[in-house]
Amino acid sequence: MTGPLKNYTPFLKPYTSRILLGILLGSIAGAASGLGVPYFIQRVFKTIFDSQDTSYSLMYLIGIAACLPAVFLVRGVAGYCNQFIISVVGLRMLQDVRAKVFDKMQRLPLKWYEQRHTGDLLARIVGDTTQMNQALMTLGNDGVQYVFQSIGGICYLVFLSVQNSDSMFILMLIAMTPLMTWPVRLIGKHLKRRGREVQNSLGSMSEALTENLHGSVEIRAFNLQERERGLFLKRLNEFLHASVKLTKYDKLPQPLMEIIAVSLLSVSFVYAYRAGIGFDVFSGMGAALYFSVDSFKRMVRAWNIVQRSQGAFERVEQIMSAPDDLEGNEDGFKLERARGEVSMQGVHFAYGEEPTLDDINVEIAPGTVCGLVGPSGAGKSTFVKLLPRFYDVNAGVVRVDGHDVRELNLESLRRQIAYVPQSPVLFNDTVMNNILLGRPGATREEAIEAAIAANADEFIRTRLEKGYDTMVGENAGRLSGGQRQRLALARAFLRDAPILILDEATSALDSESEAHIYNALEKLVKGRTVFIVAHRFSTLKLCDRVLVFDRGRIAASGKPEELMKSSDLYRQLHELQALT
Repeated sequence: MTGPLKNYTPFLKPYTSRILLGILLGSIAGAASGLGVPYFIQRVFKTIFDSQDTSYSLMYLIGIAACLPAVFLVRGVAGYCNQFIISVVGLRMLQDVRAKVFDKMQRLPLKWYEQRHTGDLLARIVGDTTQMNQALMTLGNDGVQYVFQSIGGICYLVFLSVQNSDSMFILMLIAMTPLMTWPVRLIGKHLKRRGREVQNSLGSMSEALTENLHGSVEIRAFNLQERERGLFLKRLNEFLHASVKLTKYDKLPQPLMEIIAVSLLSVSFVYAYRAGIGFDVFSGMGAALYFSVDSFKRMVRAWNIVQRSQGAFERVEQIMSAPDDLEGNEDGFKLERARGEVSMQGVHFAYGEEPTLDDINVEIAPGTVCGLVGPSGAGKSTFVKLLPRFYDVNAGVVRVDGHDVRELNLESLRRQIAYVPQSPVLFNDTVMNNILLGRPGATREEAIEAAIAANADEFIRTRLEKGYDTMVGENAGRLSGGQRQRLALARAFLRDAPILILDEATSALDSESEAHIYNALEKLVKGRTVFIVAHRFSTLKLCDRVLVFDRGRIAASGKPEELMKSSDLYRQLHELQALT
């Protein structure tokens, strides 16, 4: 195997014995066709019909006649077992590849996801891997059986030529071999390119569909249905256009091969008559030639499937070969329970060319409740995302308890941090299981205590039909924003981490929900190092210290009341908040 296929040969190793058995059965099925059938036509039937002076009993004739169905029985059973074994191996390999791709995606940095679309990634892990599996199974089935069928037919042709002292027929077959490979070389490159176009257009269509499903509310609110129909129809037309081009080249080899096959048969007929070859030998040659050309045609079709699947292999390989920006550092120092001391020295970070954080120098003592305020895009959320190593700094160092976070075991580092984003994700599972994500080994009673502390227990018991066993639905569509946020806080309580990050956790809540969240936060921040990215200044009442961000730098630092006097930016932001 060459190209992208070569990278997937390790997936074959666990199934080597079954693959070899499948190859053996495929070779038996192929040989039964390529050798067995021509032999019967040329030798067995000839012996019966040419023996005019010999009388055969009915049972003998029945026995002879039964041999041909027996050949096809062997061919059928061996071919079926070959296809079944290879298909099962293919399905298991598909599972292994998908698991490997999914595992790889769990280790890729957030920056990698920010440059890609969800729909396209879904198309790669589902559609492209299915295309790869079909290519590999086709190789394992047709690629084996018809190779041996072709070899069997050619061997019998050679045998007949040698037996009849007719080397010219062999030379004629060799001379015509380039004709058989011509369609493969002609069409292969086109199939590869068109297959890549089909997979890319399928990814674009999946992107449009995913975006439409995620934006269903906005589409109806702004009457965008016609716009969405037009965009999706455009993607459908692109996919159709690419598929038609692929089909044009995919279906072309079969008629070309049939024309070549019939031409070879016609040439053989003329040659056999001119060379004085009897009908019995010619019929055997014709059968062997038919099976040889037919198997070659099927091998070409199998190879075309592989060629048009190259795009799928390449798109999946783009995921598999993507670098893991963040090293898990499994041998790094493991924090048991951090004190919560955080510091940054000379930190620079940029998503692209423009810096998001520039020369950040700050030290946060354990147990400090630190607020982060500033204009949109000033770098507040990026600052807190550097602590759990969602991103690595371009320069400088981030430390927790005096340890460079890059030198810490990544899993142990993230165990020290509870992260509550502005829009927390709840999985389509029960309320209880969503809370238990904070600490999977916790008991049900501990999860309920965490929900009580987060002021979530009351609405769970009284407003949800099955209480803690209620399914939250896809994207937690059955819960309000405040309810989702309180469940996220319950996770944070259950996690009981020494460092807590609240990334604009109350920015989108109504006054009642904010009051519930605030009461929960008063309990949650005690004894922890807390970072509150604040959209609403009401949450800053919990803070011992506030960092004011402006254009990627810390413009001011101090207690809230001090900043009202010393920082014009802080005062402007506070006044702007009061007006909204």
